[in-house]
Amino acid sequence: MAVLLLSFVTASIAFTVSETVVFRTFRETATRWSPWLGKLFSCGYCLGHWIALALVAAYRPRVFSSPFAVLDYGLTALLVAWSAAFQWIVLVILFKVAGK
Repeated sequence: MAVLLLSFVTASIAFTVSETVVFRTFRETATRWSPWLGKLFSCGYCLGHWIALALVAAYRPRVFSSPFAVLDYGLTALLVAWSAAFQWIVLVILFKVAGK
């Protein structure tokens, strides 16, 4: 359940930062600072991985049970990011359908 909730939060943050008008100036400024940062903040899929990693580090949901906690958290972050990617795609499609 925690993974699903974290994926919703990840998708929401990634979409808001990478697609909305409110963050356009932020994305443009990031691009001027560094092309890599500009691409990161303009790609919801890419940004979602970093957001998922930060959320998993903060909340520490443990889906897997290996003897290596770091591996478990890394795999959980990938699972959250992967789930969030599908939600992000749905948000992008809905915004295009709505003409936003």
